Amino acid sequence: MARKMSAKRYYQSLYRYDEDAKTYIIEVSLDDYDEVYDDWDPSPFKKRDIEQEFNDFIVDSSDDIPLSSGVSIVLHLPVQKRSEEKEAMLLSAYRHFYGYIVQRIRKELDSQRMKAMSYLVLSLIFMSIGYFFTVEGQSMVLSVLHEGILIGGWVFLWEFITTLFISGRDKVRDYRLYKRLQNAEVRFEYHERTR
Repeated sequence: MARKMSAKRYYQSLYRYDEDAKTYIIEVSLDDYDEVYDDWDPSPFKKRDIEQEFNDFIVDSSDDIPLSSGVSIVLHLPVQKRSEEKEAMLLSAYRHFYGYIVQRIRKELDSQRMKAMSYLVLSLIFMSIGYFFTVEGQSMVLSVLHEGILIGGWVFLWEFITTLFISGRDKVRDYRLYKRLQNAEVRFEYHERTR
């Protein structure tokens, strides 16, 4: 319990903590709404890509915060730039961008799981052949083939384990990180700025 409290205080020193929402707040200061969008993307505002620099900042900040905690994004803008229409478009673009990444990672995870299952099936087939179809006094060629089939079974079993439990762990973490960003509350706060 003491360790959990000290970790919480550490993250609270880096990021504001909203006691009511129980989320850490990632704050971004902008001069205009357009700073969030990728300049090279010709798509309509609702489907435009998010600027890589903005994305890197949000992802890196979110990565600092434990996945077990929620996050909120607060965008600070000059009060003169306030526009409800642009807020709605930015929110739509934000959800679309992170939703697409979540969908892509989900497909990669599904593909990885299918590959892992095929490795498991091949492993079981090879090991079954190797263990159940042995002939006493078989020739050297058949003995080598038999050993090769057993080794192949173990290799496919190892591939199953690494694909599902080692390589897949990073993908699952990325999925949770981006899913949290997709679902994060995004708020706009406006301030008077003097030049």
